[in-house]
Order: sequence, then structure tokens, then C-alpha cells
Amino acid sequence: MKDTLRWAYGLNQWNFRLDVFVRHEDHRRALQTLAATGFDAVELPSGTGRWDNIARPEVILRNHGTAEAFLEFLRSSGVQQVSSVFWDPSAPAEEEENYAFRFARNPADSDAIVEWSVPIVDFTSAVGAEQLVVRPAHSAWMGAPLAPEEYAVLGALWNRVGRRAADAGVGLALHYDCLSAVHTAEDVERLLDATDPELVGFALDTAELTIGGIDPVAFYEAHADRVTHVHLKDTRHRDAGEEYRMPGAESTMLKGGAGRRIERWFYELGTEGGLVDVAGLVDALRAHDYRGWVVVESDHGGNPAELVMLNSWYLQHELGIAKA
Repeated sequence: MKDTLRWAYGLNQWNFRLDVFVRHEDHRRALQTLAATGFDAVELPSGTGRWDNIARPEVILRNHGTAEAFLEFLRSSGVQQVSSVFWDPSAPAEEEENYAFRFARNPADSDAIVEWSVPIVDFTSAVGAEQLVVRPAHSAWMGAPLAPEEYAVLGALWNRVGRRAADAGVGLALHYDCLSAVHTAEDVERLLDATDPELVGFALDTAELTIGGIDPVAFYEAHADRVTHVHLKDTRHRDAGEEYRMPGAESTMLKGGAGRRIERWFYELGTEGGLVDVAGLVDALRAHDYRGWVVVESDHGGNPAELVMLNSWYLQHELGIAKA
């Protein structure tokens, strides 16, 4: 995409089942689709093990040998760079972390989480990505609501990881997730207040914030100085009944297993009935001279290739951004 903003695309929407995005030819086909639709930068998803082998750095390097060889694989498919890397430390990793459960709210787990971050920070730097995007807390249903004093624990942890990232030339951005224990606008304010703005930024996700009841445009206008990364997607729904607290919300809520049985929460840009003011946010980013990446994604919202084409069409024909 040719624009004053920098556009990338998230690979997470392809990996919607363990056995469907494993072979290099599958990866190449996805990358070629992105290149053909005008995206020449990608965000790598969070994952683990051989079944998620374009996600976890240790497995990528096992498959490609070096960071440079991996970049050459991307370039040979038409994608020129990695914009960012996503990491969810609350999701236990199979081969890399021996399925250990650790929680950012628990100070006894902080050292291990910081240690887990080392290969991810190093890989993020090695592939030239500018941002490590992290989920800062566990899903809300997995424990009691965070107490006010626990935000100091979260802040101290992410400041430490932010320092490691900064030393490697990488930014750290805390991603808002509609299922997270950091859920309300007040929760987000507490988290931002607990972190050092020189070390820790915020990853604004338009659909996740909207589902959680927070207006992403208003949030950005109020926190433009802290937003260092953007995930851009749409939604037709808000969580009006605290469905995010339901046990196993990753399935019971996001996969339509309970509550209102909404089977799809994330949509392409410009979807009919969409609640996100996409054009308004893009205008706000331009007005504030935003310098970070804007990562378009659909997050398991449907057929991946179809969604990339629809999102590319919206950027070109509704926002006037040239494909090349």
C-alpha cells in the first residue's frame, strides 16, 4: 500500500485450526495473496510448536535456519518485511515453555515471563520488526478481577520486558483484548498509569475495544501519545452481557458456544452494520501524525483470502489508498 501511513497485514486469520496452516506451500500461498492485494509487510502471530510453525521464533528458525533465511522466504513470496510480532505469554507454549501456566498478575511468575521474552525479543529484532505486541494479562474468566494493587505488578513486569525490548531496538506495545482481565476503560487507564511511557506503548485494536464497550476513535484521541501500534478490523457486536467472563470464553463467547451464540465477532473493514468508524480512526491517525504500523486483520473472521481482498478493496476504494 502506498500511503503516508504504513500498512501491514496479520497472518493470524490463516491459522484457525492446527492442521490447516502448516506447510511452507500454505505459507507461501498466503504471502502471495497479501502481496497481490498490496500488502508487503506482515505481523507474525502468537503460537507454539510444529503445528504453528510460522509463529514461534524457535520453530521458525528450526524450519528456516536463520532470521535472514526466513526473510528471504518472505521476499520470495512478494512480502518485503515483518512489521511486528505478537506474543501471548498467558497461552502455554508446548515445546518452548513446557506447557507452563504463568500469570502476569503473579509476581512469582515475573522472572520466568521476562526470561520467556528473550528469544521473542531477539527474533523480533533479528527480522527487523519494530514492535513486539503482547497480551498483558490473562483472560478474565481465569481468575478474580484484578485488584488495584495488581496493576503495579503488571506495570513492573512490562516495564522490564520493555527495557529488554528497547535495548534490542524494539518497541513494546500492550494489546487490548476483549476477553482480557484488563477490560474496562478504567482498567486500561490503570495499566497505562502503571507503565513507563518511554518503554511501553499501547496497541489499539479497533474491534476488540468496540466489543469491550470502548470507542476506539475517542480512546485514540485521548491517548495518541501512548498508541504505538494499531490493529484495524471491524465488528457488528458489543459484549452487552459480560460474556467475556463466561468460563472458556475463547470458545463459549468468540466461537458462538453460549450466550447470544454469535458465531462471528470480527469482520472485514466496511462491513454492513459495522460499529467501527474506520475512516474516522484513519483520519485521527493522520491528524496526529501517527508513525507506527497499521495492521489490518480479520482474526478468524471467515475465508482468509476473501477477507484480504475485501480489506484491500476497502482501503483502495473507500479510503483512496493506492495498492502500489
